[in-house]
Amino acid sequence: MNRTLATTVALVLAATGGGLTAPAFAAPPQSPAPVPAEAEVAPPLTVPVGSEIVSAGRSGMLTRTGTGSRTVHRWTRHADGVTTTLPAGTFWGSPGTDLVVSRAGTVYTLTDMGGAAKPVVIDTSALGAQAAGYTLRQVVGTTLVMSGRVDGVDRHHLVSLEAGEVVSRTVALPEGWDSWRDYATGPGTFAVILRSPATASRRLGVVDVTTGEVVESYALAYSAYVESVTLTPAHAIWLENASSPDKRLVVAPRGTNQAQPVPLDSPGTATGAVLRTLGDWTAYTQPGGGAALSRNDLHALTVRSVKTGVTFPLLDHATSLVPDGDGGLLAVGGTLAQGEGLYRIAPDAATGRPAATLVRSSGQPTALTAVAQTLPPAGTVDFDRAGGKLPAGWTLSRSNAKASLVLKHTASGRTVKVTAKTPGEGVTAKTPGEGVTAFPLDWNGLYDDGLPAHNGAYTWTMRAEPANGIGPAVERQGAFTLTRAPRPHDFDANGSPDVLSRSGSGHLGVYDLRQLRSLKPFQQPYEAEVGGGWNIYDRITPTGDIAGTRDADLVARDRSGVLWFYAGKGTHKAPFAPRTRIGGGWQVYDKLTGGSDLNGDGRDDLLATDRSGVLWLYRGTGSATAPFKPRVKIGGGWQVYNQITATGNLAGAAAGDLVARDRDGVLWLYLGKGDGTFAARTRIGGGWQRYEQILGVGDVDGDGRNDLVGEEVDGNPAPDAPQTALLLHRGTGQWAAPFATRQPTGSLWSDHQLY
Repeated sequence: MNRTLATTVALVLAATGGGLTAPAFAAPPQSPAPVPAEAEVAPPLTVPVGSEIVSAGRSGMLTRTGTGSRTVHRWTRHADGVTTTLPAGTFWGSPGTDLVVSRAGTVYTLTDMGGAAKPVVIDTSALGAQAAGYTLRQVVGTTLVMSGRVDGVDRHHLVSLEAGEVVSRTVALPEGWDSWRDYATGPGTFAVILRSPATASRRLGVVDVTTGEVVESYALAYSAYVESVTLTPAHAIWLENASSPDKRLVVAPRGTNQAQPVPLDSPGTATGAVLRTLGDWTAYTQPGGGAALSRNDLHALTVRSVKTGVTFPLLDHATSLVPDGDGGLLAVGGTLAQGEGLYRIAPDAATGRPAATLVRSSGQPTALTAVAQTLPPAGTVDFDRAGGKLPAGWTLSRSNAKASLVLKHTASGRTVKVTAKTPGEGVTAKTPGEGVTAFPLDWNGLYDDGLPAHNGAYTWTMRAEPANGIGPAVERQGAFTLTRAPRPHDFDANGSPDVLSRSGSGHLGVYDLRQLRSLKPFQQPYEAEVGGGWNIYDRITPTGDIAGTRDADLVARDRSGVLWFYAGKGTHKAPFAPRTRIGGGWQVYDKLTGGSDLNGDGRDDLLATDRSGVLWLYRGTGSATAPFKPRVKIGGGWQVYNQITATGNLAGAAAGDLVARDRDGVLWLYLGKGDGTFAARTRIGGGWQRYEQILGVGDVDGDGRNDLVGEEVDGNPAPDAPQTALLLHRGTGQWAAPFATRQPTGSLWSDHQLY
């Protein structure tokens, strides 16, 4: 039957002279007590998540948390889970015992934390100067296994206290061999790598601590790298080449060279993996799976029958695995079913197969869980009122997760993926995998290529996946409708100003100015296609909303002088309705511009200059079939200008405004008075002749003020590169100086005409 650990009394530790003292108390029983009844609740595991067991005995276990100067050692009693933090310093354990080893200079103190024996004090200075170079490698029973050089040869030394005297025995090796890396194999023995520099040979040797003799050895390929070693009563087992794709267990009957390799097919490496013995079974795991950032099948604590080869997992991950002093194993780890905690691995009474029993729980799940969540809102989301951000995110049970939000625009099929940072990319946690961690997934309203997202219906999937591959993902799904207020120069329904671009073949497309500003060199912008056949027109003029739909419209004049009206539809596909004939005779005008509400009625108007220099106003009606009222004469003398551009409201006056460029390249500002006329012109500045076109596009940078964009053609274009630079003149809101210094805002092909 499964067994748990016995009950004992309280224990208090104190530092004394570099060692530890444990008050005397009744010795622990010789076998574990039965599992508590269902009404009994085992005390919780009190060591921090991420701790590893250094060693364990029958009364308690030594654990370690942290690294370097932040390392903390603790002793936890099995009976009631009481944990005591040990003094600062380095501590070692002796596998399968209650011994904790501390060091002060050359003095090593082995303290029985169960209180059954007096401390053993070993002062290596008694061995003379040569021992000053010894390094403690591990502790087996009450023997210190140390390494050091003797006559220029690497050797292992067994240092113990015998009859009150410190004794050092050098592990006996064949002539010409040295001992290199060592491995813990369990009580009473340890293993070393034997090397013969003369013959380039290597063997795995098992050392009897009592005699110092190599009692068994097994041939190794010289290129083989041994990661861990364990011994069953009948077999020696080791793990080779942990960092390579051909990593494997090697099983050899004790005392023979009949080694049998067992491939370990798993992504990743097995570096740091440990092997332990449980009767005729071997248990193995790569510690750290709970905090891992990638999947590795070896993170699972797995057992394998040395006799039959039957293999199955017991824990989904383990941070450490040690003998428990009673023939079983202890592991700190977790399962999806029972969560994180301290598990005992022992034969099941009914089947004889190893089984894992949760001894103490840490209260944390092994499966990734959502502690809290912020889901995208349902219904209609007004992105303007939301401040240009859609809040979303998880608070997850651990930090080593991959969190994402995928949104799909139903009409276009366009998707965007928002990902949160994972450990190593900015997520802060005390220990990777420890504690709850926030994963924000706020969406800024942009697609992955920087294009502001289109209005309309969206579906979304918010997902959190365990980075270590342990357990299922957490997922939520939903839908909403995105909306923004229409903008004067927005043709594809995404709340961002656009430019219209007509190619030499007559193809008309829409390019988003905010995306153009964000692109890297030679990165292609997204084009929303309007269609072909637009080369029948000699004038194309965006007008803002003149049909009362709230969406941006345009007019186009054909070569016979007929003006046609295209009502905006507010969709990214087919952004304009079929054309409507306004009327003929428009060939008398050499300049057209629209996009300013000049009389304050809430509808944009159209301005035109005839060839004699008279400026005419066409007020918008709000009707798609008859969009303009009869023209009204504003005044003459406008032949001095080679371009006029309606800008909308630039300086907070009563109505929309106008800029005009004279033939010397000077730009002039005309502030609208709100009655269809303008105040006296104000000089903005010279040098504007550099631009092929000056476009009034509304608010490009999102600061609430209207801007201008100038189209500047490069006189020496690079082959196969965009040749037209777009320069942004940000609106200042000040009529005396309405524009800031120009800024690059993207580029397009020079053989296209922009509107």
